[in-house]
Amino acid sequence: MKASLTLLGILPALAYSSQWPFHRPHRPVGDPIEPVRVGHQQVQQDQQNQQAQQQSSILRPYTTAWVDKLQLVYNTFGEIRNDSSCPTEIQDWNCTPYPLSEKDLARPKDVWHLRPHDIKAIVSIGDSISAGFAMVSERPPFATVFEFRGKVFSGGGDDGEYTITNFLRTYSKHVTGSPSGVTLPLAHGKRLNTAVSGAIAQTISSQIERLRWQFSLVGPYRRYKKEWKLATVFIGANNLCAACADNGVGGPEIAEPAEYAAALKSALLELRDSIGPVFVNLVGIFDVTLVYELSRGYPYCEMLFDKVPIPICGCATANEEDRKKAGDLSREYNTLMEKIADELNEESKDEGTFGVAFQPGLTEFKNGSSGFGQGYMSGLDCFHPNKCANQLMAISLWNNMFSSRGNKEVPMNPSAVQIFCPGPTDYLQ
Repeated sequence: MKASLTLLGILPALAYSSQWPFHRPHRPVGDPIEPVRVGHQQVQQDQQNQQAQQQSSILRPYTTAWVDKLQLVYNTFGEIRNDSSCPTEIQDWNCTPYPLSEKDLARPKDVWHLRPHDIKAIVSIGDSISAGFAMVSERPPFATVFEFRGKVFSGGGDDGEYTITNFLRTYSKHVTGSPSGVTLPLAHGKRLNTAVSGAIAQTISSQIERLRWQFSLVGPYRRYKKEWKLATVFIGANNLCAACADNGVGGPEIAEPAEYAAALKSALLELRDSIGPVFVNLVGIFDVTLVYELSRGYPYCEMLFDKVPIPICGCATANEEDRKKAGDLSREYNTLMEKIADELNEESKDEGTFGVAFQPGLTEFKNGSSGFGQGYMSGLDCFHPNKCANQLMAISLWNNMFSSRGNKEVPMNPSAVQIFCPGPTDYLQ
């Protein structure tokens, strides 16, 4: 299904929320990262908001007849979607299940002894990239503005797609939580993919609050509260883009590394205390200004990045100083993410039910991958990863999930990505 679209129609899905100003004193990056703390009054307000959400349709916005019919049309006429071939050949998935003994089927002793068959639910947290915005789209006016959650690298559930969920299903048929099909832009998630287009680190606590309800005694996933889960957190692109925005509420202050780190750590602590046993992939952020380089030589993309009054990303412009600022920030974010993972693992080691692995596979690309042009970018906005990119992202993350800290694959080389097939002695790490 193809939908006409004006350029202004896509901008709201790319903009970050301006309703979350965080005014905390700046702290040196080298100090221990302190999570955001809230008082009792704020907790009560949050609980009231949660109850109000549960009583409205916002927690389950996919039950309306109109959206159901929209998705039915999408699935019925899927052959017109732009699933064109990728710039590089994607290796066939040829992994097979490994034999399981009675000992293998016993519950793992802690989070660092998990294997693929131990995972029972998949969670995705993040922004429009994790929501799959415009992943399969041609140029306007033949653009699709859906969020293709069923194809998202971290947890899509569409049959036959290269996603972490489908990889895991080789080893366990009982993996739940992954959405299929599509949602509308700015949706509040689907199943256990709670990503919201436009999200920043300072707003993902609302996604975790949704997860808390889903795994609560009245939630649809209550029976999985005590089961092992795999959660992928990929957040920061909108924070980076805000670094070059005008001053004001929701401006450059949300891009400050200390602000980003404090909000992210606070959210991960909430996750630890909300959904039961979980292994977290904390995915490193790429330099968002790479999309500017990839737009060169494509008139439509150059128009979006050079001539539109409100740029898709404030730092992905012709201003070299702005691009350098975002590049420096992305590296700083990744350093902080690795530090947060270490801190949380140390703080949580006694429980053994919560672990965070910093996954750096998407932080760098060999030679900038500039030779592939728009081959891995959305046809709608030249910014979001397309389906081909999501396939590579899934393979990269999968491989690194079974690689030790010093052996994780970075930079990614799209021309040489090979799928790793884990055996019974390969643990998530």
